[in-house]
Amino acid sequence: MGRARLSSRKMAMSKGFTLVEAMVAMVIFTLGFSGLYFFYGISQQVIADAEKRMYINLMADRIIETIAAEGMRTSTDPLNPFSNPSQYAGNLATCSYSASDNRQGWCNDLNANIGAFNSASGLEIRQVDVVNDGTGLIVNVSLVTGGGNISAYFTRKLRQL
Repeated sequence: MGRARLSSRKMAMSKGFTLVEAMVAMVIFTLGFSGLYFFYGISQQVIADAEKRMYINLMADRIIETIAAEGMRTSTDPLNPFSNPSQYAGNLATCSYSASDNRQGWCNDLNANIGAFNSASGLEIRQVDVVNDGTGLIVNVSLVTGGGNISAYFTRKLRQL
């Protein structure tokens, strides 16, 4: 009978975890969650960059489509880009155009959706070039943001109908 009592006492003492075991488990758990938190931050940055990349691609296409649509104006209209290509070319880094100017709208949209132009980095570009080469308009749109990490370069030749 004494032996059965001793054996049951040992079993009662061995149930559960020691403080050291609990601390080791907490350290492992903390390391796992800190890794997840680290990757969560990185994934948020990747998502933000993807949204900016998508937006600048859409914006570059919108700029070219606007110029193409304006090319449907009569050839005597001063807003026709075939007659006056400089009306649509310009730097979109500073929004200093008149409120009725398409470039002001493009500039404002870029600032609202991807942030203000960062001149300090020296790597960002917001430029629209329109050249009439005699056979049509060559439209170049260069949009670079995110410290040079996110970019869109579109070139299209438009012909007058």
